Amino acid sequence: MTFQTVLISGGSSGIGLDLARAYASDGANIVLLARNQQKLDLAVEACKGSSIRDGQKIVAYSVDVSDAESLTRCTAEVLSAVDTPSLLILSAGIVQSIRFMDQTDEEFEQILRTNVIGARAVVRAFLPAMIQQKSGQICFVGSLGGLISTYGYSGYGASKFAILGMAGALRQELHEFKIGVSVLCPPEVDTPMTDDESAHILKQTRFIKDAGGTLPVAVVTREARKGINNNRAIIVPGKMAKLSYLQARFMPRVFGLFMQLLVTMGARFGRGR
Repeated sequence: MTFQTVLISGGSSGIGLDLARAYASDGANIVLLARNQQKLDLAVEACKGSSIRDGQKIVAYSVDVSDAESLTRCTAEVLSAVDTPSLLILSAGIVQSIRFMDQTDEEFEQILRTNVIGARAVVRAFLPAMIQQKSGQICFVGSLGGLISTYGYSGYGASKFAILGMAGALRQELHEFKIGVSVLCPPEVDTPMTDDESAHILKQTRFIKDAGGTLPVAVVTREARKGINNNRAIIVPGKMAKLSYLQARFMPRVFGLFMQLLVTMGARFGRGR
């Protein structure tokens, strides 16, 4: 499937940037949204290095999606200067490994604002134009932590479970407009966010994630593109992640006992704080 214009929020690094480069190599126009202008500038150069045709637009907008006025202005600029997105990817997100009682209300709310409310705001901003053209795809970047509850991720997991619920309802609502909706649910991926998390991750969380392994970002990008092309509702990249998801879904009691065993082992043998 070929997309003419791909818009990615949180596209300045990690999964978002790798997807941007991949779609740029298909000849798609690329629109990146993020807050850090310096990272955006570097991301634009990386995408231009992957572009393949004259006139291919690679642009970026520094915007705080929680600021309604700024997002409205940015949306108008994108629709005027580039085009209505044929693929919308919501990749902006933050993570925090912390016990429920140690997480402040402000920290919990920040995760929800970024991971859920921010993603919703971007979709609401561009969806009217997509509905008008009666075509397109939307892909939320969720997490395996939105399918499987994990120690230390009460806040992060809540945000990613919420994404699945929102996307599932949206998928039903947008079917009549020929707009597909997917949720990408990767396990741990080798990205800058993962590197940043390693400084404060709980040892139980670290042990569980080590048991599942870390995927190269290129693997996630490849499977994400395949799943988006097939309008798959839930995309779980990686063999171990798929196996874990199926076990959690069809053998919840046994899988729950296994997860508790990993928590116990992580408390004793894990690395982290």
